[in-house]
Amino acid sequence: MLWTLVMIVCVKYVMFVMRADNRGEGGILALIALVTRAQHGGAGKKYYGYFILLGILGVALLYSDGILTPAITVLGAVEGLTEATPLFKPIIIPICLIILIALFLVQSLC
Repeated sequence: MLWTLVMIVCVKYVMFVMRADNRGEGGILALIALVTRAQHGGAGKKYYGYFILLGILGVALLYSDGILTPAITVLGAVEGLTEATPLFKPIIIPICLIILIALFLVQSLC
């Protein structure tokens, strides 16, 4: 039963989600582009607002994930310093901020 559910989810993903692309691009931003293109074509006018709202929610989740994941990862790694010695406890947050600022500055240069 477990494998049946897994296969159904995988087949549905491959058959439906992988076909939804915007000139070779994927993701939530491509889905919003497809919704706006379908609305201009006359299809789905009734649910257009709901689809746009879902798209905005998806983009908000995408951006929040892009902000929170690096912060939590760096914080978790730097908190490991307190296992070596408790002297690092007061400077954990400043170390994290320095690392994150340096990472995002280097990323913007590339």
